[in-house]
Amino acid sequence: MSKVMQALEHSERSHQNLSSFYQAPAHAVAKQKEARRGRYIAFALIPPLFVAGIMAFQTYQAENQRWLEHNVAETVLVEVPFEYTASHAPDFGPLAVTYRDNSSSAQSDWLNQMEQDTNLLPQEVLEQASTVDSHVDVNTTESHVSESSDDLLSGLDLSQLSPELAQRFESALSSNAKPESNTQNSEASNLSQQAERWYGKLPALNFQTHVYSSKPSKRWVKINGVEYNQGDWVSDNIELVAIEQQSSLIRFNGELIEVPALYDWQG
Repeated sequence: MSKVMQALEHSERSHQNLSSFYQAPAHAVAKQKEARRGRYIAFALIPPLFVAGIMAFQTYQAENQRWLEHNVAETVLVEVPFEYTASHAPDFGPLAVTYRDNSSSAQSDWLNQMEQDTNLLPQEVLEQASTVDSHVDVNTTESHVSESSDDLLSGLDLSQLSPELAQRFESALSSNAKPESNTQNSEASNLSQQAERWYGKLPALNFQTHVYSSKPSKRWVKINGVEYNQGDWVSDNIELVAIEQQSSLIRFNGELIEVPALYDWQG
């Protein structure tokens, strides 16, 4: 009886082993079919999804462009023609020389012209000038002469004259102080023309600003960043003697030197 039971158990185990052997390949085949089916489905869905993505992007672009057209101001360029007219330049005649000639002939011509302009003044103005001028000491220094000329002008009534004629009359009254200044300029050494004479001797002088006025008290220059008036000492051995229209006159170790306006002397 026991042998029969053992035989039955052995037969059942053999049957189970055989069944599992045949079921394993069937399960693998089913998995392969499912994988193949998934690939087919993916291949079938990719083109529609790609087309749908393109259509969605185009729709977004169109909506965005439509929104910009309705909400963003449009820039309008308007071309306006440029109108101009050409006219002939005015004729001012021959131009005068701007550089002052310090020669004796030029000074004589200038004084003669001032004398002619003075003769054109009304007799009342000339009488006032002669009356006030009688109180002026002709032997005073150059600075005192300039101040006296200013006092003369302050005592005269020039309201009846044109501005140009009044300016000429003022220049004629102050002409007494000019011959001495011109004499100094003729004796001075021109720094720009005789630079080799002063190399290594005259210190560096940078004339940065040059202000000239008909009144000597209002003339000043800026040298090396410092403002100086006529008569000031730039250093222990350099004196600012005079400020002219286009140059300055300095005295260095007793010698007069004429420096052009805005001249940068490097030393």
